[in-house]
Amino acid sequence: MSYRPLFSTPAPIIFGNGSIAELGPQAKALCAKKALLVTDKGVEEAGQAQKAADSLKASGIEFAIFNGVHPDPTDKVADQAGEAATSEGCDLIVGVGGGSCLDAAKAAAIYIHDPGPTARHIHAHPITVDTKTPIILVPTTAGTGSECTRVSIISRPEHNAKWSVFVTTTLAIVDPELTYTLPKTETVNTGLDAFAHAAEAMTGNAWNYHSDLFAEGAIRKIAKHLFTAWSEPKNAEARTELALAANWAGLAFNNPLTHVGHSVADALSCHFHTPHGFGCAIALPETLALIAPAVPERIKRIARAMELKNTGNEPPEKLGRIVADAILAMMRNMEMPSLKALGHSREQVLELWPDVASNHLAGYSPIKVTDDVARQLLSNVYDSYQ
Repeated sequence: MSYRPLFSTPAPIIFGNGSIAELGPQAKALCAKKALLVTDKGVEEAGQAQKAADSLKASGIEFAIFNGVHPDPTDKVADQAGEAATSEGCDLIVGVGGGSCLDAAKAAAIYIHDPGPTARHIHAHPITVDTKTPIILVPTTAGTGSECTRVSIISRPEHNAKWSVFVTTTLAIVDPELTYTLPKTETVNTGLDAFAHAAEAMTGNAWNYHSDLFAEGAIRKIAKHLFTAWSEPKNAEARTELALAANWAGLAFNNPLTHVGHSVADALSCHFHTPHGFGCAIALPETLALIAPAVPERIKRIARAMELKNTGNEPPEKLGRIVADAILAMMRNMEMPSLKALGHSREQVLELWPDVASNHLAGYSPIKVTDDVARQLLSNVYDSYQ
């Protein structure tokens, strides 16, 4: 018997409607005196950061707010957040928002741990930084699962790249009610981002048995509830199930990581500044179709989790196509734009092949991502969804 890689959970998770109220008591239990809320202006305007602040205030915890996070946060943003925490005398970091806010919060803790440019710790091949400052992460989207992974993704503009660092976190608080204000575009992007996390965790070459349980559960919930959450934004059941699915997908990929679909998403994000979730979603169908012959049993399990109509006896290539077409149909039903509709030509997209082939995540793919494979995948991604 061959043994699969380690499964671990970075931090405890509190889940449930209204659980944001637990932030203050949990901060108090950590003996925190003052917290820095790391967020963005949109989350602040939606009132979600205020809910976090109110919970801290009710427990007698002082706080300051850093709202300078933007999509695909750079190492400079992490430096600014870290500097704010240091100057305010904060001994707790609380990330509130989507994946960008949570990633920036993790990276800000690095600055507190080791004052100076955060870029020193963010490389093409990630390293682990054992930060000492407690980090509590509160997602307001149902997609990235960043609250329950050790990964912080930070843009390095001087390299035109998105690189990662692994950070020690303390606690995740997942309150589905915080996702009720999520617009339709972000709902589909983040929901399919979570799908990509789960599917790539299952099909990568570092999969493990425990991760598979969370991945399959996440796919099942997303396939069943994403359209309802998109069409009925305040549907409590759909929002709760999606929040749980995103969290499970985060647990699923924490150890196996993702693979070549995310390499495509990173390339699109770096060059076209497309949202990370959009990139993962647009790459997912053709990524699964491409790798299906290498992982036939895993594609069968994904098809079953999606409750697709198939016999289970189709050749891997055909079943991979069935799965891909079902995801493409989900994208069309929720009006996700194509790369062409966003103004990007086929030639521009195909020019990104070096970024895809060289991305460290491509090494987790079950097939070797050669230059030709990278070109073909980008071609398929562009052509299949117009």
